[in-house]
Amino acid sequence: MAGESGRERSLPLLPSGTTLFDDLPSSAIVLDALAPAVGDGVITLRDGARTGILIIQGGAVVDALAVDGDARTTGDRARASMAQWNAARVSASRLTDDAMALMGPLLRGEPRYTDLRLAWTVWAELLNDLRSRGGTFVVELCTPEGRGVILIRDGAQSAAYTDSHPSLGGPDLLDRLAASGHGEVRVLADSGAVLVARESPSISAVNRSDAGTPTEVANLLPDLKLLVRKRLQRSSGPVEDVIEAAAADGRSLGWLADQVRAMRVRGFMPATFERLADDMIELSRRTGD
Repeated sequence: MAGESGRERSLPLLPSGTTLFDDLPSSAIVLDALAPAVGDGVITLRDGARTGILIIQGGAVVDALAVDGDARTTGDRARASMAQWNAARVSASRLTDDAMALMGPLLRGEPRYTDLRLAWTVWAELLNDLRSRGGTFVVELCTPEGRGVILIRDGAQSAAYTDSHPSLGGPDLLDRLAASGHGEVRVLADSGAVLVARESPSISAVNRSDAGTPTEVANLLPDLKLLVRKRLQRSSGPVEDVIEAAAADGRSLGWLADQVRAMRVRGFMPATFERLADDMIELSRRTGD
């Protein structure tokens, strides 16, 4: 599973929690009724090579990730996909507040460094650099000895865990893995998105961002940034950062619209971001891309 392509085709490494049940058939589970019992935590599904995760907060599904071969989807599209996995095996666990703080950036974080080799990296200096920037970063480490994740928030390393030590611990857990000097590092930056409960997906909601031929964000970069500035004024910075990262990574406009729908900026209603995402799709139609 080493390398970026391996991680992109699997679920991220998750911290351990209080297990409610493990490996039950999906036919025995009513997922919508299960979420209130979980409270704050995760539900994972595995159906052959397909894997998925539902993030539960306050007894409601607030986000989702599904990985099916080369396809990696989030939000309502992921939930709609997993709803068709009739042979899936399901597990559920509750997570602490510190573990829940990892879920947003772990699933929705914007890649800042990908496939960064440990052999090229001074591990301690990388962490020092991220701490000096402020904000929230998730650092994923994949080595022959194992995998690990560390959360850096507001200049401090606040949580870490590994596959051999899945409960949250100190940053030295990853120091031990990094000491080998062999492996890959991926750094995700919190884009400002927060987990927000969604209604059950419908066909129109799932497809509206991705109808037709995908348009790359890079093709509309100046227009998209201008649109965001007009709508959010001086608070446009977090969304502009997401747009720039999407352009640099060759993302589609549909992917960007899904990220924007999930974003929240202090002082703005959620409907603002729904309209902004719709305006982005309409912008593509007007320009003929």
